[in-house]
Amino acid sequence: MPPMTTDTALPTARAARSRYRQIESSVARWRLLTDAAGVLAADGVRPGALATILAKSLAFLSLEDGLLMTSRDDGLQVCASQGQTLPVGAHLSHAAALQTALQPGPQAPTVRHDVASALRIGREQWAGLEILVPLCMDGKNRGVLALLSSHPAPPPSADDLTTLQTLATLLAAALSTPRQATPRVAAPEAAAALKLLTPRELEVFALLPSGWTNAAMGEHLGIAAGTVKVHVERILHKLDLHDRTQAAVRAADFGLGA
Repeated sequence: MPPMTTDTALPTARAARSRYRQIESSVARWRLLTDAAGVLAADGVRPGALATILAKSLAFLSLEDGLLMTSRDDGLQVCASQGQTLPVGAHLSHAAALQTALQPGPQAPTVRHDVASALRIGREQWAGLEILVPLCMDGKNRGVLALLSSHPAPPPSADDLTTLQTLATLLAAALSTPRQATPRVAAPEAAAALKLLTPRELEVFALLPSGWTNAAMGEHLGIAAGTVKVHVERILHKLDLHDRTQAAVRAADFGLGA
């Protein structure tokens, strides 16, 4: 077999590097979701857990500033903060910039470039990149995950946005759990079980305690009811559960859902 020429080797090397970067990105997306699900299973929506998830979300996109806000009747309240942003406990009215992210029902993340952001503090409120991810559950907006950069930054990829939407579903499900409820499964066991599920299966699993039908979950997630059914069957198989009710109870034990 003749040796590869330089002209042949270069495209092959570029293809290999591109493939490696794709694998790295896929691993990073999967790690963010499994880490976040494990934190929620271990600690629920305690302040420390939410701060950890916010930090992991920012690291995922290599951004420095962020907020996790929960909905209140008259606006949003900051429950986790990092960087030059509003502090924990701060209240934010329903500003025009957030109106789209606060609409009821599932909403895609809002990505804006070079804007004045009401979420930043200090003299310089300009954001080179602002990503607002709605936390929606049961047709209601439970809050917003906001990720920002003070400098111009490339927008997240479509796969990255899908990952953030999956994370938002997990957070919304956890925030929908009554405050007095706490996870009833040991953290190592919960983390090991959650790592068996794909990102989409995690979304479906988090919604099971809501009691929604496959059609309702499909509408929420933007997939067909039949696809939801397939995901439920795979969840049952992977977690060695007998039926949908057991799966809903297990999700609640992990601190997910209502």
